[in-house]
Amino acid sequence: MNTITKDEISTFLKENLDLSNLFIVLGGDVDFEEHMLKDMLNSLHAGIPRVLPKFETSSKEIVKQKQKDSKQAYIYFGSPYNVNIDEYYLANVATFILGSSGFGSRLMEEIRVKRGLAYSAYARNSLNLSHKQIWGYLQTKNESKDEALSVVKKEFDEFVKNGVSKKELDMAKNFLLGSEPLRKETLSKRLSVAQSEYYLGQKEGFFDENLKKIANLKLKDLNDYISSHDEITKLSFSIISNEI
Repeated sequence: MNTITKDEISTFLKENLDLSNLFIVLGGDVDFEEHMLKDMLNSLHAGIPRVLPKFETSSKEIVKQKQKDSKQAYIYFGSPYNVNIDEYYLANVATFILGSSGFGSRLMEEIRVKRGLAYSAYARNSLNLSHKQIWGYLQTKNESKDEALSVVKKEFDEFVKNGVSKKELDMAKNFLLGSEPLRKETLSKRLSVAQSEYYLGQKEGFFDENLKKIANLKLKDLNDYISSHDEITKLSFSIISNEI
């Protein structure tokens, strides 16, 4: 930090903050002219459109361990999740059941409730322009790390192989259809949804359309989707513990 110069900051801003890579989300009783946005934007350079690099999530099933003086083992895991844009609602429901719903999720049930290996365990989707993956985390006793790792792998394998039950689907629907609309309860939240839709290349109303698809989702369609994404079983792990 002490070595950064004013010229370096100026160059960085010119190269990264420009009109060609800018979009604006406006909402409410606003007027483009009245808010002097044009005057503000005149201070920016035109620039050139940048191409966002894309990264492939590894499917090599690597396990990396690092030894630290720690009373617990910290386990991070992830795998590819090659989800098409028209499958986003399916990915949302599937991962909710597998690991993002807290108590009641497969991972929490097997790792905490049945075995007492961790206080919490979860899996979540990262479906971004630059990369797509499913990833998760848990921490457990050092002596339990191998068992916990084995349980995570087993649950992912069985999830793809056997799918979910009607009860699990109904519970996921009830929660998601009750909670997801809250993401649009205020103007700022609605603008956030609109910004996300535009940035990710989704059509306007994509969020609401997906809620309708979730409401009409059939068990067979969800399980067919889950079984078609066996890439999520190609898990890699990063573990920090006091012994290897």
